Amino acid sequence: MKLTLSNYEMEIVRKYLDREPKEAEWKLIDALWSEHCSYKSSKVFLRSLPSEGQNVVMSIEDWQDAGAVDIGDGYAIVMKVESHNHPSAIDPFNGAATGVGGIIRDIISKGAKPIALLDMIRVGNLKSQRNRWLLKGIISGIGFYGNSIGVPVVGGELDFDDTYNDNPLIDVAAVGVVKKDKIVPSIVKKAGLKLVLAGLTGIDGLGGASFASRKLSGEDEIGAVQIADPFAGKIILDVTLKIADKVEAIKDLGGGGLAVAVTEMANGLGAVINLDKVPLRVKDMQPEDIIISETQERMLYAVKEDKVDEICKEFEYYEYPCAVIGEIVDEPKITFLYGDKIIASIPSTLLLSPPNYIWNISSQEKVKEGEKPNVRLEDAIKSIVSNIVSKEWAYSQFDYEVGTSTVIKPGDADSSLIKLPNNKYLAIKGDANPDLCAEDSYECGKSIFAESYRNLSTVGARGIAAVDHLQFGDPKKPEVYSSFVDAIRGISDSARFFSIPIVGGKVSFYNENSKGDPIKPTPLIVMAGISEKIFKPKIEDGLDIVLLGITRNEMRGSLFSKIFGNYGKIPREILSEDYINSEIVRESIYEEKTIFAKDISRGGIIGALWQIIVRGYSISLNANSILGTDDIIAKLFSENGGRFIVLTNDSNWFVNKAKRKGAIVSTIGKVSNGSGLHIGSTYIDLKKEIENYYNYLEAKLC
Repeated sequence: MKLTLSNYEMEIVRKYLDREPKEAEWKLIDALWSEHCSYKSSKVFLRSLPSEGQNVVMSIEDWQDAGAVDIGDGYAIVMKVESHNHPSAIDPFNGAATGVGGIIRDIISKGAKPIALLDMIRVGNLKSQRNRWLLKGIISGIGFYGNSIGVPVVGGELDFDDTYNDNPLIDVAAVGVVKKDKIVPSIVKKAGLKLVLAGLTGIDGLGGASFASRKLSGEDEIGAVQIADPFAGKIILDVTLKIADKVEAIKDLGGGGLAVAVTEMANGLGAVINLDKVPLRVKDMQPEDIIISETQERMLYAVKEDKVDEICKEFEYYEYPCAVIGEIVDEPKITFLYGDKIIASIPSTLLLSPPNYIWNISSQEKVKEGEKPNVRLEDAIKSIVSNIVSKEWAYSQFDYEVGTSTVIKPGDADSSLIKLPNNKYLAIKGDANPDLCAEDSYECGKSIFAESYRNLSTVGARGIAAVDHLQFGDPKKPEVYSSFVDAIRGISDSARFFSIPIVGGKVSFYNENSKGDPIKPTPLIVMAGISEKIFKPKIEDGLDIVLLGITRNEMRGSLFSKIFGNYGKIPREILSEDYINSEIVRESIYEEKTIFAKDISRGGIIGALWQIIVRGYSISLNANSILGTDDIIAKLFSENGGRFIVLTNDSNWFVNKAKRKGAIVSTIGKVSNGSGLHIGSTYIDLKKEIENYYNYLEAKLC
């Protein structure tokens, strides 16, 4: 197994211990100090993110498996986002499936019932047979696990770009709900507790944390990929929720296996683990492999001695392995025994104190503005809409209604909507914009946070909490690290403006292609919001189209620029416009003035109107009513933020509301039955593009 420890780090270890560590101890330290588990290149800057607020129950505390937020009436939601990028690049089915299993175990480790999953998938160009194979395997894996375990996949993203040709990004987010006073910690605060392990340990996923903390080598590393078993996962889920109020702490065995779970749960105290007591899937496993195996569907519980039999009895009903493997002790040292032999024994302080790094930063050289492309308007419109296709092929493989709480299914709105047990509604959405991040990571960080906020508003919800996932190339490359820091600054500024805490997150570095080129910076925001009113969008003939917000001639990083050549200014997010216009949209939904709402993002106004046209309607558009620029290309395709379109039969309500709130509103068109776009006296028939919208993915992949 390859170690990711540097010579510098190995010298720190030798000096601290004053001896040469054993092989098993090197593997133990390598797991704890891996980038995947220790955040050693990111922790300094992650601390700058706002993570506190009146409604925060549990935030980015060290070693907690997920964050929790108060939603009233004695309930809290638990949120988490994770990725399985490297495993999915080698084994897309198991890589994606175990990503789902892992995120669900993070949620139940808080004693919360998982109620929703989101998947955000980015793969390379579908002209490549390998990328098509990857995508089919990824979708199958997510559906296999989510459908089997009974948690609905209610939304997500699916995007394609050459930058992900060798390194796909597979992000999974989950939300759970729990009584606020029943939340279980992942760490202990006293010695004497027994450590109970449920599940079998095998030889799959050996050294997975280290594998995720380096570049893909191109060599056979299938042994680092875990194998998914959702049926075992369902037992773990059901029993964990049943015993949650009988244990002192719960921790998922994810990256780093027992090595990380035991050390983090001990939280500075010590632990003694008897490896010969660990239930095994295969005979004769090496003790050091038992320590770092990442076999899935395992949980670690800290239990008072008089509760141990009661806990394991619940697993015995399902004939699922359960065993006492050790104990929390006062001496701050993590010790693994096999029989009477000490396999590894390292001070907790050393394991929990990897060096933190701030790598060199070098801002990207600004690219000179290109010339504005000369494109016929009709050609531009058809090209833009041809690049925005239905994701139904993917959604249809997921059970998005299991649990019967799904109000808005995937693809029907900018955000999902789920009914909660306190009769409120949870909105949740994930957003990223790698094309904009490639131009300006700071503005991109602000923008994706604001876009998530707007998306929740389109179903009547106000954002209350967010988690982030920051995905970049090698942090030791100054331009990559600069993008990473800038993205955090942008996200942080936006989160503070909206007073929305970031209660958890993840960082994934070393995402590069086979030539060593980094992926486009791909930070991701998943935001949750609450609405007290049910809203189901619909479209009808004769409705007015109202535009909220100012359209600016800021074309760089847009879909238009990606297709026809990059030019123009970078969009600058004006957060007060996002806030004011979101407020108007939410009020309009509560007062039943909005029939359908959509934020303006990918593809600009044309991209937003496209979601109306593909549902069997034509649009009559008065481009002169789009305020903020005289440039027709910018009017139609600029992706600057702070804007919405809404469909209404009372446009005056919006005009009057805008006057009172200092917003810009104009009626820009009307909906009618049909399949095209009228701009002035020009009619553009889009029947072929609509057919492409519905059939593109199936034609490519089936």
